[in-house]
Amino acid sequence: MSVQVSYKKQSLIFVLGLLIFLSAVEIIFRSYDYFEPNCRFIESDVYAEISFDLKRDICIGNDKVVWNNSPLYLIPDQHFKTINVNSDGFRGDELQNNPDYRIFIIGGSTIFGAGSTSDSTTISGYLQEKISTQFPKYNIEIINAGIPKAYSFTESNLIKNKLLEYNPDLLIIYDGWNDLINDYEHYQDSGDYKLMDQIIRLIRQGDYVTPTLLLKWYFNYQHDNINIISFNPSNIEQKVSLWSDAWLDICNLQSEYDFKTVIMIQPIVGTGNKFLSPEEQQYFLHYDHESKNRYYQLYADALPKLNSICTATYDLRNVFDSFSETIFYDSGHVGDFGNEIIAEKIYEKIIPIIIKDIPN
Repeated sequence: MSVQVSYKKQSLIFVLGLLIFLSAVEIIFRSYDYFEPNCRFIESDVYAEISFDLKRDICIGNDKVVWNNSPLYLIPDQHFKTINVNSDGFRGDELQNNPDYRIFIIGGSTIFGAGSTSDSTTISGYLQEKISTQFPKYNIEIINAGIPKAYSFTESNLIKNKLLEYNPDLLIIYDGWNDLINDYEHYQDSGDYKLMDQIIRLIRQGDYVTPTLLLKWYFNYQHDNINIISFNPSNIEQKVSLWSDAWLDICNLQSEYDFKTVIMIQPIVGTGNKFLSPEEQQYFLHYDHESKNRYYQLYADALPKLNSICTATYDLRNVFDSFSETIFYDSGHVGDFGNEIIAEKIYEKIIPIIIKDIPN
């Protein structure tokens, strides 16, 4: 009897000791995480003039935002210090009831605004500001329909299954990068199709800091010890065809649903003739953009075919040509300054369409 009691006491002491140890580790790691937030991108020169607290808030928001995988859509009603997802599942303010003109801008994390300091400094946020200033007498609404991980398959499904219900007047498609890097075999799989990616996302969204930091150290080790992440061009022609066909399918719906469509190829590091900063040169080499950008040209080559059916198509790969400062904080994401430049270019392209559509 005494042996059994002793065994139970030992087990209880062991469990209590383990809990105390794990709690101590968690406290230490939380302290570390406060001074070293779990986002590599905030070390970029893009964020050199931003306060530490704001960097941390950006990092937390990007880690915590949640989306459904299949079909891919943002979970509504999420609110963080730098990110707000409204009740309809779009980043930004609540939608208006009866706008005079409604524009959706559709894309992946670059449109969503990964790394933006606020909802208003995303591409759609800057575009809304410019449009509202130009047309003060009209209620023109710009809606951010960007979702991290989105590409042509998930974006076209989002349009057909959700966005058309909101009676859009204009759809702006801003993508290319995610289609370029996604696997051909998984084209019809939404979001995080790899089990490991789903597990990582769940860990980052949890409140327990220890496993998140361990993941950070692991991926930083990988990043620092792999000189070049080679681009795999397998099935690139088929991938371009799938991308093109997805947007032809959407553009063929224009007459039936009374909307217009503009397709835009987004810039990634090394496209166009931008003078790359030392930081951007590192991304260019590390992510094998010499190969990647060569095959990216095939997406631009497909634009004339789309232009015959869609309202308009534009190649924005050279949008940063006149800027020498660091704009990219990785292979394709940009900060507020880059977002504003892109918004200005989109504004220039769509103004003639809006002027023609709205009443005089």
